[in-house]
Amino acid sequence: MPNNEVVMKIENLDKFFPMKKSVFSRAKHFLHAVDKINFEIKRGKVLSLVGESGCGKTTTGKTLLKLYEPTGGKINFLGRDVTHLMNADDKKWFHSKTQMIFQDPFESLNPRKTIFDIVSEPMNIQNFETLKKRELMVMEILKRVGISPPDAFLWRYPHELSGGQRQRVAIARALVMKPEFVVADEPTSMLDVSIRTQVMKLMMELIREMNMSFLYITHDLAVARYMADEISVMYLGRMVEYANSEELINNPLHPYTKALISAVPVPDPEFKRKSVEIKGGIGKPIDPLPRCRFYDRCPFAMEICSQKEPELIEVGENHKVACFLYEQR
Repeated sequence: MPNNEVVMKIENLDKFFPMKKSVFSRAKHFLHAVDKINFEIKRGKVLSLVGESGCGKTTTGKTLLKLYEPTGGKINFLGRDVTHLMNADDKKWFHSKTQMIFQDPFESLNPRKTIFDIVSEPMNIQNFETLKKRELMVMEILKRVGISPPDAFLWRYPHELSGGQRQRVAIARALVMKPEFVVADEPTSMLDVSIRTQVMKLMMELIREMNMSFLYITHDLAVARYMADEISVMYLGRMVEYANSEELINNPLHPYTKALISAVPVPDPEFKRKSVEIKGGIGKPIDPLPRCRFYDRCPFAMEICSQKEPELIEVGENHKVACFLYEQR
């Protein structure tokens, strides 16, 4: 039976960074890294955030996990408002049920700690079980993620492992406490192509087995299509399109989404895909004007696009787009 429990829900989430000239000066300008984002992720489902570098994907993930404090909006986790956690017990509860898999396994693992110390750290922080029980749990999760035999790796250091093994250790650390919600920030982008598929298959198996909810961040639409149930396309801090994976890939509506898909190579020399020509390069969302963020680059820009920001409207079954081309219909 499908599980419709909403694990993570955000409403009008904002994250602005002040642009200061010095530590003692007052900020007059702000970088709108995340601006009025809305979505929800149900139990056992994967939502992928897709977009160019600098569009706010990673900031969204870190804000959801309270690594950044949100500037505005609301974060609801398992039915509880966790937007501003002030109580130590509430923070401990939240961080025991959420985890993050970082992009670079070479940077996210402490080179001075053994694999056992790295993977067992969440249990140490939560004062979970005895040392003997922790060792058994670490060996169990290492075996589950493909580090075998686990007892041969427990007392090694990260520099003794390959890139693929390091990322498996990072996944093991994130999942050892059996979290409810995980943010994966481009976890395969630093790996060799031959290893990427193995790690992606592993994560898919673990998601099904542990019934977790995932926010999968990537710039690769092919990876998003493989990993995610739903895809959200971001541009300069704003969500421009949201749909089920196959619907978005086969029926893109926003000009930016069409441009992204047209840039994906197809392994067929006779296949002809209509290209979408967009102008210029991605800018910075510093004190953005109250207009469509894609206005300067859009080949279909209209006068109304320069006057106000388009809202994310539903144009089909679970298909939303922020574009005046569809509001006019």
